[in-house]
Amino acid sequence: MDAAACIGCGACVAACPNASAMLFVAAKASHLNALPQGKPEKDRRVLAMVRTMDGLGFGSCTNVGECSAVCPKEISLDHIAHLNRDYLVASVKNYFSKVE
Repeated sequence: MDAAACIGCGACVAACPNASAMLFVAAKASHLNALPQGKPEKDRRVLAMVRTMDGLGFGSCTNVGECSAVCPKEISLDHIAHLNRDYLVASVKNYFSKVE
């Protein structure tokens, strides 16, 4: 639940050379997905959050690590890996649910 400490200050986005909001989005997704009541809509939430981030023009994460280094709450890059995994799983589930 360390992701719940994210205060949405934007320091991670400002420090990232790509202006990626991945750490912020990943922290929020990790926090909400860890809650029992957040599990039923986990896939839909992750897809929506990543699509919104992409639609707003934020850059892609290149794992430079500047975001985590400047985060006042010391949110780790591990959350980005979790977000990427959750997004991939949700995308595959979404694809196959539409095919049937």
